[in-house]
Amino acid sequence: MPILTMIGNIIGWFGGAIVCAQVQSIGVQPEMYFQSLKQYLTVKDIMDGLIKAEVFGFVVMLIACSTGLRTRGGPREIGFAVTKSVVYSLIAILTLDYFITGALS
Repeated sequence: MPILTMIGNIIGWFGGAIVCAQVQSIGVQPEMYFQSLKQYLTVKDIMDGLIKAEVFGFVVMLIACSTGLRTRGGPREIGFAVTKSVVYSLIAILTLDYFITGALS
């Protein structure tokens, strides 16, 4: 999970630079974008993101496995279980993000 999170971070950083280069209304050159990224981004920010990713991944796994193991019936019930699992996971992530951000501050 930490490797996947770092790959996502790096792709996001380069994606931001591409958007800055291609969208003229933003008015930021990619060099200025990366300078600002270096200036305002700290190692603590990256570590906090990695910690959150680990916790969120574990919680989503627990919710999905729990919901899936309790599912009975046919394909329709499986679809309902998947929807329920996604909704519960999103609520858990939003709630945990609030508390984890407070704890890491």
